[in-house]
Amino acid sequence: EIEERGTFEEVLAVRVVRRGERFLSDLRLDGLIVTAAAAKRIAVLKTNDGEASRLRLGVDGGGCSGFQYTFTTEAATAKLAEDDSVFSRDGHDVVVDETSLEFVRGATVDYQEEMIRSAFVVINNPNSESACGCGSSFALKNFDSNPAID
Repeated sequence: EIEERGTFEEVLAVRVVRRGERFLSDLRLDGLIVTAAAAKRIAVLKTNDGEASRLRLGVDGGGCSGFQYTFTTEAATAKLAEDDSVFSRDGHDVVVDETSLEFVRGATVDYQEEMIRSAFVVINNPNSESACGCGSSFALKNFDSNPAID
C-alpha cells in the first residue's frame, strides 16, 4: 500500500518508482517530474569553478530507437534561453528547451545507481512507445502515423 502525501507529482512519482510500473492515465502532465534522487544528485554537482550546477535535459535524433536523451550540466546562474522551462525539486533545477519538452512532457527524471553504472535517466515517458535496453534512446508513440519529415 502506498502512502499518499505531498504534491500530485510527488505521489505519482512514488507510485511509478515504488511499484515499478507505468502509471496509465488520461491525465496530461504539463511538465516534468523530478525525483528526490535526481534532486539529491544535482545538489552535489559543481562546475569547474565550484559553483552550483543545474541539469539540462535534451532530446536529439539518433540512438538505436530513433531519439536519444541528453544530459548536461551548467552553472545554476547561467542565463536561460527564452524557450527554456525549469522544473525544480528541493531547490535543484532541471532545464528543458521547448522542443525537447514536447518529447518528454509528463515523464520523470530520476538518478539511478546500479552496480555497473550510475546515471540520470528518463523513466515513464508517456510519449515513448519503446526504449533501447540501456534506456538512453526511445521511439515515439504513433511514429508511423506521424513520421519525421526532412
